[in-house]
Amino acid sequence: MKIIVSQILNQFKSKKKSSLAIISSEFWTWRQQFFLNRIQLLAWVFLIVLIMVLILNVTITIPSLNASGDTKLAFSAERMREYLKVAVCQILGAGIYLLLAKSYIFQKFPEKMFLLLSGLVLMPSQFIATLKGQASFDANMWILFYAIQAILIPVNWRAHLISQVTVIGYCAITLMIGWRDPHTIVSVAYTVGIFYTILICSVADIGVFLYERSLQREFELRQQIRVFLHAVSHDLRNPVIGMVMTLKTFWHPEQHTAQIPQELLHQIIESGDRQVALINSLLETHETEVHGIVLHQQPVKLHELVQSVITDLQPFIQQANTTVIYKIPTNLPFVKADALHLRRVYENLILNALRYNRAGIRLTLDAVEENLKHQICCTVQDNGIGMTQQQGDRLFELYTRGPNNRQSLGLGLGLYICRQIVTAHGGKIGVRSSPGNGATFWFTLPI
Repeated sequence: MKIIVSQILNQFKSKKKSSLAIISSEFWTWRQQFFLNRIQLLAWVFLIVLIMVLILNVTITIPSLNASGDTKLAFSAERMREYLKVAVCQILGAGIYLLLAKSYIFQKFPEKMFLLLSGLVLMPSQFIATLKGQASFDANMWILFYAIQAILIPVNWRAHLISQVTVIGYCAITLMIGWRDPHTIVSVAYTVGIFYTILICSVADIGVFLYERSLQREFELRQQIRVFLHAVSHDLRNPVIGMVMTLKTFWHPEQHTAQIPQELLHQIIESGDRQVALINSLLETHETEVHGIVLHQQPVKLHELVQSVITDLQPFIQQANTTVIYKIPTNLPFVKADALHLRRVYENLILNALRYNRAGIRLTLDAVEENLKHQICCTVQDNGIGMTQQQGDRLFELYTRGPNNRQSLGLGLGLYICRQIVTAHGGKIGVRSSPGNGATFWFTLPI
């Protein structure tokens, strides 16, 4: 077995090196799709923000400034027209972009369309102001736009930097040439506004860079996990299964050969079966995390399903000398569930009660219809050793086992998978327990 494990680790290292080249292509594909999904959202958000800002300024801000009596702050009719012209240009720019977003070019070049959004929203007003010799540093609008942009699309810091440099650089050039608004006084406050704009843009770019870097690292780790699990699946599970199948051909309980003691052979077979079960549970948990649980729901009669589970687990129940009290009513309404996955929930809960408690416990299975919540609450109760509520709250986490975990060689995946299954059905799962008073595992299912 040690030789097999060492071979797997060596293969994993070689496959890891070859898989790193795949990570970049996977990440770039994901990033392109991420752009496609988020850019339209950004355009819609900014369109809504522009409309809200326009309404706020027209209804509250501008009338308040006019009522102040300060001629420098008041909006004349001409200044009002200029403001409305700029605001309408920005709104039209966002609207035009949303129309272009449905085109083939948008699907093929999402990063270029990302830059186009910044140009359509921010540049028309700058062009108009430049033609009139009234260019000004619109710090408030730029800070708002680039902050929203960094929050909604926290990838490709270079594209963010290009969009910022293009707009801010253009405005800076026009100001240096002298094509600026003569009414704008380059005071300390104006200079501070420019500084804050550049500072906010720099912080946004750094945040995007760090977030994208962490995402690339996450893709790399996921790829390494996939490669490792692939090695486990094909290079470890198959030899173990082959070994168990070979040993079973030698196991004949009715015969007692001198070559191989049958009791020892039986122990080896059980050990191999446990290894296969652990490997399968590990692979299954990974598949659940990556792809989620796929349900094939249909009306299920809970009474019949649980009876079938008890029948299948009867050898384990007898071996543990457990008394099963069955209280599930026969007249419960059908539950909408995947019968196979629901069986696994009951199997895991019952086997856990047998595994982590002493022999001779009493196991009570019940289910109650909760009409107000349109659900059925199912319970699996034992009178075993129990646990603290803090331990119970952690039981459904990944790789967590019961307080008496020395009795089990499992990985602690059973209850975690139960939670995944119940949650996929739209229900909840939990446990009520205290030390020395047993435990009651409960979960709900929609009717």
